[in-house]
Amino acid sequence: MDPTQSSILIFLAVVTYIIIVDKNVEDFIVLLFKISKVNIERLMWMIRFHPRNPITNYIQQKKYEKLAEELHKEMMSKND
Repeated sequence: MDPTQSSILIFLAVVTYIIIVDKNVEDFIVLLFKISKVNIERLMWMIRFHPRNPITNYIQQKKYEKLAEELHKEMMSKND
């Protein structure tokens, strides 16, 4: 076995043993994963909707232009 694989196996064995001995560790690990998921989602929202992000600004601008064209066509068809 590779030293990296054996060290990962030993680490997982120790964590599993600690989880079996103390149930609070299991709750702690679950909460750590939930916190990391929330932080990743927060980061993605910050990247996606930051006002100085040119890529998302361009995408939103095109979406708004398309919506404006559709609304304009709808208003013109209702007026006729």
